[in-house]
Amino acid sequence: MKTGEHKYYQLIPEKVLQNFTTIEDLIRPKIKGYSTDNLKEIISIVACHTRKDKGSSQLQMTYIRKLVVHGDKYLLALIVLNIIQRSGHAIKGQSSYQYCFTDKYQSRYISMPLNNAKLIRRIEMAQTKARKEIAKSIWGHSGQVKYLKLLTIDPSCFAFIEANYIVGTDKYNYLIASATRIMNGNISYKVDSTSGRFHSNVTNMAKGLRPFLRIIGDPLVNLDIKNSQPYLSTVLLTNPGKVSHLTKNPAFALLLKSLKVTLNQDVSKYVLLVNSGQIYEYLMTEFLKEGLELTRNETKVQVLRILFARNRIPKDEINRKARLIFKNRFPTVHRIFSKIRGSEKGDKFTNFKRFAILLQRIESYLMLDVILKRIYKELPGTIAITVHDSIMTGVLTNNVEAVCKIMIEELTFFVGFAPNIKIEGIIE
Repeated sequence: MKTGEHKYYQLIPEKVLQNFTTIEDLIRPKIKGYSTDNLKEIISIVACHTRKDKGSSQLQMTYIRKLVVHGDKYLLALIVLNIIQRSGHAIKGQSSYQYCFTDKYQSRYISMPLNNAKLIRRIEMAQTKARKEIAKSIWGHSGQVKYLKLLTIDPSCFAFIEANYIVGTDKYNYLIASATRIMNGNISYKVDSTSGRFHSNVTNMAKGLRPFLRIIGDPLVNLDIKNSQPYLSTVLLTNPGKVSHLTKNPAFALLLKSLKVTLNQDVSKYVLLVNSGQIYEYLMTEFLKEGLELTRNETKVQVLRILFARNRIPKDEINRKARLIFKNRFPTVHRIFSKIRGSEKGDKFTNFKRFAILLQRIESYLMLDVILKRIYKELPGTIAITVHDSIMTGVLTNNVEAVCKIMIEELTFFVGFAPNIKIEGIIE
């Protein structure tokens, strides 16, 4: 966002707006140099940063102070008035408090333009400084960052949200917030130090909004690896030592190098089903034979729990039954994955969580360090950004097939089997 080129919008819950005069009267005497726009901006910050997985905003107080003068005082006043509630723990360098609107004020987000040029400049400066501070952590990803900085969203997305989501629900508000952040030019990105994944506005966005994204006016299509986690897991059944360098724990790396694998019948069957994109359909049928009727999405959830949960009998009855069926159908696969998961002791790099982290590191290595870099090298000028296990690329550059070809070639070479790539199109 550049002042004078784009409008800046604030989001305020409808019930807060209805009581805004009373709220102002209670807060104004407590803050020297009180500003209505500053109060609304603090409310809007909480609204715009709502996370889809937790329904709350994880915010650093130092960042809030940079955005708004006395921002911490406005936020504290809203907490005291029971308009916003704070939860979680703040640990320097690790985590921040989480904020959300209380049940009394949780309601439909209303968008309104901010015309305070001084406040807009302050917000711009704070966002620019924040991106500079994070520059070191995203070293090597300048190509992707260049395109993300040019990210915009078609305003018709708001009509789409109104037509397809129930007004005032958490989902509705999350989508409005996600779109508004991009409209405001509030583009953020970082690399996860645990998994190596690249996070941005796009990776945190609901799929329904992706067709409205534009980069330099170019609509984007999404090239997605079907069944990505099961697909990437096949390399651990055929050549686990190949990915040992992607672990952060020497003992785990040694285990992967020394792990003996054979293409038993059940291993071959698992690999075939995964690479044909039929693993969930197959398990749905096998579950049903044992009296467990699940949808495809429910089956997918169970498979991911089977892959990544602790090596112990689950307390949940459905998951317990699903895991037993999986174990009976794929005994060798289950045994190998159990060894890779390991025990419940130690930190996340040594306990059962290491399996999920390893697959994410394989994914980020392939997508960021191999595929994306090759796209930029061989197809200069091609718009390409990652969404964890997929690549979004521009339609107008007419390189969709070439990008897809690179993805298939590199994934086939590394994993040993060709992936299924699903191309998700743009809106008409």
